[in-house]
Amino acid sequence: MWAHCLLIVRIMAPMIRLLRVCDTDEKPSLPYVYEGMYRARLGIKKIFGKKKELYKPYTRIIKNRWDRMLRHDLHAAAYFFNPAFMYDQKNFSKKPEILKGMLNLMEKQKGSDRTKIFEGMTMYREREKSFSHSSALSCSKTTRPDEWWKFFGYDVPVLQKLAIRILSQTASSSGCERNWSVFERIHTKRRNRLEHQRLNDLVYVHYNLRLQDRFSKRKRSYDPIDYESIDKSEFG
Repeated sequence: MWAHCLLIVRIMAPMIRLLRVCDTDEKPSLPYVYEGMYRARLGIKKIFGKKKELYKPYTRIIKNRWDRMLRHDLHAAAYFFNPAFMYDQKNFSKKPEILKGMLNLMEKQKGSDRTKIFEGMTMYREREKSFSHSSALSCSKTTRPDEWWKFFGYDVPVLQKLAIRILSQTASSSGCERNWSVFERIHTKRRNRLEHQRLNDLVYVHYNLRLQDRFSKRKRSYDPIDYESIDKSEFG
């Protein structure tokens, strides 16, 4: 029994690490979902070595779930826009779905913007103009992806705007769920006759005051997610 328990723990550990990365509204986690899923599946393969007949059922379950519910163009685009992965030539994925996701997003832009985005993508990939600074490479893994684009994407403003918009997203509804909890505490049996707009205003003010108080007390900094050592982290 204990051998099976140990196997389950080793299989689930990579998935739990990915969930911990995603389940936060304090750090934009969308840029790490695609890479995190790849690491989770790779971690399972390492457990069983070359015995495909053993790890295939587990990776098939994850793949089916990923394909059906979580694989979107935004995940691929966020992976592409994350300089920590783009400039890691040894590990950056060359899968067609990454460029396909980018092209699908380009189709949603205005005609004139598509050309500018495509030109900007080439400059970003080849490290030209503003991306050629030595600090652009050295800061790629130590700076939040959206902040990195604010500093080094000035030569491609259209692509910069799109990248920041995507990289600033979280990958979880935790923030919304906390907001719903505030809503339930305000909309009580005694206060069930509040107008809808007034109720929304109260929730908005209350939740933002809590955020302001939390960040001022703890003085939290928005550090990038440390993917270099995430596999070594322990669960507290």
